[in-house]
This record gives sequence, structure tokens and C-alpha cells, in this order.
Amino acid sequence: MRVLLTTAPLHGHFFPTVPLAWALRAAGHQVLVAAPEGFTDTVAGAGLPAAASAPRVGFEDFMLRDRDGRPLRPPKDPAERRSSSARAWGRLAARTLEGTLRLVGDWRPDLVLSEPLEYAGRLAAAAHGTPWAEAGVALSDFADSRGPAAEELAPELAGLGRTRLPDPALVLDVRPPSLRAGQPARGAAMRYVPHNGADVRPAWLALPRRRPRICLTLGSMLPRHGRLDFPGRLLALAGALAGAGTEVVIAVDDDIARGWERLPEGVVAAGRFPLDRALTGCDLLVSHGGAGSALAALVHGVPQVCLPQTADQFENAERVAAAGAGAALPPDASPEAVRDGARTVLDGAAFRERARAVAAEIARQPSPVEVVPLLEGLAARPARPAAAPAGAGV
Repeated sequence: MRVLLTTAPLHGHFFPTVPLAWALRAAGHQVLVAAPEGFTDTVAGAGLPAAASAPRVGFEDFMLRDRDGRPLRPPKDPAERRSSSARAWGRLAARTLEGTLRLVGDWRPDLVLSEPLEYAGRLAAAAHGTPWAEAGVALSDFADSRGPAAEELAPELAGLGRTRLPDPALVLDVRPPSLRAGQPARGAAMRYVPHNGADVRPAWLALPRRRPRICLTLGSMLPRHGRLDFPGRLLALAGALAGAGTEVVIAVDDDIARGWERLPEGVVAAGRFPLDRALTGCDLLVSHGGAGSALAALVHGVPQVCLPQTADQFENAERVAAAGAGAALPPDASPEAVRDGARTVLDGAAFRERARAVAAEIARQPSPVEVVPLLEGLAARPARPAAAPAGAGV
């Protein structure tokens, strides 16, 4: 079986799909990952074959600028931030669609597998009559993103004879039951398996722990591309947290950490390290509530404090708090409020118990290896007719 995996050129979108891609290859199937140039080295670094779906596309090119390259007005509230982000994934798909269509036509995969916010793969699969499945990577189902993305993709949809984005033949849902807000799985449940790329055990993990240890991160994108001073906010938060009888490690890109003249007292380390491994030596995660960060903490039964800033981070924070596995604070919470929230979660046995219960739920879900037969069955179905010619509608 040939499987084309399509992904946005972002670590947080691609890395969660890597364990499933490995499972497919271990079962003897061919896997090819489509992403814009500039991200193909990351794909190859994960041990997977890569193909360029477009020339290099920078994050700011599609997230902060319109299709004509003009800067967009900053969104004013969480709802507008989410809509703006959704339209950005449509702009990305507009850039990668031609190359993805060509890849599907040339390589002839038996199945297209896409992460939820990569829309070119599903359109190319539908155009060629190829089955496609959605590989869940987050706590959100991104249902409210598809409408704005389709509006942004209106010219491309019309060119393919479509009026909306096609639905998947199968969804692999990584949300544990406690984080589904009382709803059943969207499709087939699959265990979330963290992957962080190159994994070298941080030296500080071997240091004796005399105090509770907090892992602090705002992800890889906000400190580098956010409109606010997120590196400065990290330092302010670290200073407040380390002053509360704890020690702190800051997960941030190495070049940002090198730019800090000195770290607050009580900060053990700062730089890029595998969050999945680091959390095995931490008692609490304080983060922006990004899907990868939140799910990694849930996998390891580590309670968390979420400071959502944009997109699905608000939903992630709400779900974590509703499950009792952590607390959600406002985006602009003061360092003192974050310190107090962290102390409340650290001191609350109920948060630890709920986080461990969710970890047990995740461990009981089928592994990526166990869902490979579902994908094999999907690819074996009779081919569907290709999309209708332009102008015919759907």
C-alpha cells in the first residue's frame, strides 16, 4: 500500500503523525510525506521519505499576510483569532494544492492521510478518487475552522467543481474519553504517542530534585512569531514560578535562550529539549495550551496550568480544566497569578489523580500499530469516481 501523508510545514502538526507513519512503514507499506520545501529536511530527519508540495512557505507568509502578501490587521479577541487562524490554513492550502495534486497524480497513492488543518491533501485525494483519512493530532476537531478555510479556498474549490471541503472516509481520534466533552470518538480511537524529533536526554533530568519541578513553555511559534514579547514573558513567568519554592526548566528554542543574559534564580535550564522526555522529570507543566504540549502532559499524567493565546489553545485549556487535570488562566494573567495558580495545582492531590486517570485512558486506546489494519481496509475499497468537472458543483 502506498500512503501519501500531507502536513503543514510546522513541527506541531507533523510530529504527532510520525508514530503512525512509522507504524505503516513497519507493516511493510510505502509512506511519502508531502510538505513545502524548507520543511522536507525535518521530514527526512524523522526517518521518512519526503516530497516538496510547494516552494518554501514561511509561517508569517500565510498566517500574518493575505493571499497578496499584505499584512493582516491583528485580531482583537479569541473568536477573531480563531477565525483568522482558520483562514490562514486555507491560504496555505492554496499554495500547496497544485503540487499536491501533481504528487497524487504521479505517485498514485492508495490512501491519502492528512492532519486536520492540511486541506490540500483532501482536495487532491477527492480530485483523483483516492480514499483519504484524517489523522487526529489534537484535542480539538477544528470543526469551526473548515468554514473560514473554505471561504479562503473558494477559487480553488470552484476550479475543482466543489462548493465545500470533502469529508474524510475515516477519522483517527486521539482525544481520550475525558477530554471529548461527553461526545463519542469522531471515528476510530487512536492513542496519542508523543514525538519531539531528535531526542537527547537533558542533563538536568539526572539532577537530584529537592523541590517540585515545573516545566514552562510557550511553544516554538509564539516566542518566535508572536506579536507580543513572549521571550520576555517567559522570563517573567520563570522568575515568579521559581520564587514559589520550586525549580523551573524553560522549553524554548536555543537561540532565544542564548539571547538571555541571565536566568532567574531557581531556573535549572533553558533551551530546546524533548518535552515528552522532560515531562517524566517534572511535576507540573505551565504552557500556552498548545495541542502537543497539553497532550504530552496528559500522556504522562502531569497536571498543567494553561495560558491560552490563540486558535485551539482556548479549547484545549477549557477541556483540560473541565477534566480536572489542570487549570486554565486568562492569556494576560500576571506572573503572580500564574505562580498562585501553579501552587494551587501542585498542592491539589485531585489534579494529580485526575491527570493520572486521563493518562490511563490514553494508554488503553489502540496504538498506531493497531489502527493500521483500518487504513489497509480503507485503501482496499473500490476506487471512487474523481471529483466533478469545474462548474458542476457538489
